[in-house]
Amino acid sequence: MNAEEEVLAKLDRLGALLFARDPAVVGELWCDLGFTLYGSEEGETVETLAELQTLFQALFARPYRLAWKSDRLHATCQENVAWIAAEGRLEMTHPDRVEHLPYRMIGVLQRIGGQWRWRLFSGSEPASAR
Repeated sequence: MNAEEEVLAKLDRLGALLFARDPAVVGELWCDLGFTLYGSEEGETVETLAELQTLFQALFARPYRLAWKSDRLHATCQENVAWIAAEGRLEMTHPDRVEHLPYRMIGVLQRIGGQWRWRLFSGSEPASAR
Protein backbone atom coordinates (compact mmCIF):
# COMPACT_ATOMS: atom_id res chain seq x y z
CA MET A 1 0.00 0.00 0.00
CA ASN A 2 1.46 3.39 -0.93
CA ALA A 3 1.34 6.45 1.36
CA GLU A 4 -1.78 7.96 -0.26
CA GLU A 5 -3.65 4.66 0.14
CA GLU A 6 -2.55 4.45 3.79
CA VAL A 7 -3.86 7.96 4.46
CA LEU A 8 -7.17 7.27 2.72
CA ALA A 9 -7.48 4.07 4.76
CA LYS A 10 -7.19 6.25 7.90
CA LEU A 11 -10.13 8.31 6.64
CA ASP A 12 -12.15 5.14 5.96
CA ARG A 13 -11.39 3.84 9.46
CA LEU A 14 -12.43 7.16 10.96
CA GLY A 15 -15.74 7.00 9.10
CA ALA A 16 -16.41 3.42 10.20
CA LEU A 17 -15.72 4.28 13.85
CA LEU A 18 -17.96 7.33 13.61
CA PHE A 19 -20.89 5.37 12.17
CA ALA A 20 -20.41 2.57 14.73
CA ARG A 21 -20.41 5.15 17.56
CA ASP A 22 -17.17 3.53 18.68
CA PRO A 23 -15.33 5.53 21.37
CA ALA A 24 -12.08 4.37 19.72
CA VAL A 25 -12.65 7.26 17.29
CA VAL A 26 -11.07 9.53 19.92
CA GLY A 27 -7.84 7.51 19.94
CA GLU A 28 -7.88 7.36 16.16
CA LEU A 29 -7.95 11.15 15.90
CA TRP A 30 -5.94 12.25 18.91
CA CYS A 31 -2.22 13.02 18.57
CA ASP A 32 -0.19 13.84 21.68
CA LEU A 33 1.99 16.17 19.61
CA GLY A 34 -1.04 18.35 18.88
CA PHE A 35 -4.42 18.01 17.23
CA THR A 36 -7.16 20.44 16.22
CA LEU A 37 -10.68 19.72 15.02
CA TYR A 38 -13.03 22.27 13.52
CA GLY A 39 -16.47 20.76 13.07
CA SER A 40 -19.32 22.04 10.99
CA GLU A 41 -21.46 23.27 13.89
CA GLU A 42 -20.99 26.18 16.25
CA GLY A 43 -18.91 25.17 19.25
CA GLU A 44 -17.25 22.23 17.51
CA THR A 45 -13.69 23.38 18.07
CA VAL A 46 -11.39 20.91 19.77
CA GLU A 47 -7.80 21.27 20.94
CA THR A 48 -7.60 18.98 23.99
CA LEU A 49 -8.23 15.29 24.55
CA ALA A 50 -11.03 16.09 27.02
CA GLU A 51 -12.73 18.34 24.46
CA LEU A 52 -12.47 15.59 21.83
CA GLN A 53 -14.01 13.03 24.19
CA THR A 54 -16.84 15.43 25.08
CA LEU A 55 -17.54 16.17 21.42
CA PHE A 56 -17.91 12.51 20.50
CA GLN A 57 -20.01 11.73 23.57
CA ALA A 58 -22.41 14.44 22.40
CA LEU A 59 -22.38 13.24 18.77
CA PHE A 60 -23.01 9.64 19.81
CA ALA A 61 -25.93 10.69 22.03
CA ARG A 62 -27.84 12.09 19.05
CA PRO A 63 -30.79 10.06 17.75
CA TYR A 64 -29.01 9.37 14.44
CA ARG A 65 -25.73 7.89 13.25
CA LEU A 66 -23.27 9.90 11.22
CA ALA A 67 -21.22 8.88 8.21
CA TRP A 68 -19.86 10.56 5.13
CA LYS A 69 -19.88 9.61 1.50
CA SER A 70 -17.19 11.18 -0.66
CA ASP A 71 -17.87 12.18 -4.25
CA ARG A 72 -14.45 13.79 -4.72
CA LEU A 73 -11.52 12.62 -2.65
CA HIS A 74 -7.85 13.41 -2.97
CA ALA A 75 -4.83 12.64 -0.79
CA THR A 76 -1.34 14.05 -1.23
CA CYS A 77 1.74 12.95 0.68
CA GLN A 78 5.06 14.73 0.90
CA GLU A 79 7.64 12.95 3.05
CA ASN A 80 6.07 12.72 6.53
CA VAL A 81 3.09 15.05 5.94
CA ALA A 82 -0.17 14.25 4.15
CA TRP A 83 -3.32 16.17 3.44
CA ILE A 84 -6.76 15.03 2.38
CA ALA A 85 -9.44 17.05 0.62
CA ALA A 86 -12.88 15.52 0.29
CA GLU A 87 -16.25 16.72 -0.92
CA GLY A 88 -19.46 14.74 -0.66
CA ARG A 89 -22.36 14.25 1.73
CA LEU A 90 -22.82 13.91 5.45
CA GLU A 91 -25.23 11.03 5.97
CA MET A 92 -27.49 11.12 9.03
CA THR A 93 -29.16 7.74 9.55
CA HIS A 94 -32.26 8.09 11.74
CA PRO A 95 -34.30 5.04 12.80
CA ASP A 96 -36.90 5.86 10.11
CA ARG A 97 -35.02 7.78 7.41
CA VAL A 98 -31.67 8.88 6.03
CA GLU A 99 -30.83 12.54 5.44
CA HIS A 100 -27.95 13.90 3.36
CA LEU A 101 -26.23 17.25 3.71
CA PRO A 102 -23.42 18.58 1.51
CA TYR A 103 -20.11 18.17 3.35
CA ARG A 104 -16.49 19.13 2.82
CA MET A 105 -13.48 17.95 4.77
CA ILE A 106 -9.83 18.88 4.97
CA GLY A 107 -7.40 16.76 6.98
CA VAL A 108 -3.69 16.95 7.73
CA LEU A 109 -1.78 13.92 8.94
CA GLN A 110 1.83 13.38 9.95
CA ARG A 111 3.82 10.15 9.91
CA ILE A 112 5.03 9.70 13.49
CA GLY A 113 6.82 6.53 14.56
CA GLY A 114 5.90 4.89 11.27
CA GLN A 115 2.17 5.59 11.60
CA TRP A 116 -0.01 8.31 10.11
CA ARG A 117 -1.50 10.46 12.88
CA TRP A 118 -4.21 13.11 12.49
CA ARG A 119 -3.04 16.66 13.23
CA LEU A 120 -6.01 18.61 11.78
CA PHE A 121 -9.57 17.69 10.87
CA SER A 122 -11.83 20.39 9.49
CA GLY A 123 -15.34 19.56 8.32
CA SER A 124 -17.94 21.95 6.98
CA GLU A 125 -21.43 21.98 5.60
CA PRO A 126 -21.22 24.46 2.73
CA ALA A 127 -23.79 27.22 2.69
CA SER A 128 -26.45 26.94 0.03
CA ALA A 129 -26.30 29.31 -2.91
CA ARG A 130 -28.77 32.13 -2.46
